[in-house]
Amino acid sequence: MRQQDIQQVIGQIYRQAKQLDACDKFRGTETYEELVRLFLSPQGIEFCLANHFPNTATFRLFKALKPEQSGIHIDAGAITLTNPTDVVLIGHTSATINCNTHGRHSIVLLHGARAIINASGWAVVRVRQEEGCICIKSTSDNAIIL
Repeated sequence: MRQQDIQQVIGQIYRQAKQLDACDKFRGTETYEELVRLFLSPQGIEFCLANHFPNTATFRLFKALKPEQSGIHIDAGAITLTNPTDVVLIGHTSATINCNTHGRHSIVLLHGARAIINASGWAVVRVRQEEGCICIKSTSDNAIIL
């Protein structure tokens, strides 16, 4: 995807987000990297969860940019992740996620994604998901899944 195409998509997302009363942190002039940081922020995730935003087709436009390097898995199929700090599963993604390190893990499911989360040791896992997503949780030792 060319930079000009990316900016056009970001502008389109911005216009749609403003119709949903997005906060002023989103200006519509962000680079792809800045857009990812904004999306992964607590306010960005809350906005997307509350508004079922953006749609799956829009997320798919970014697949060529390898968003999984930032923890965003779009239509990734069956995957296994170990001790992710922040991860977002979108669309046709079914993840087995193993969290066994001391610390915080944040998992977000959007647009029908599925996850099996195995937490152990002193892991603290926060899961947020849209309606229609499936999450199976398993804990052992002192782990907590919120």
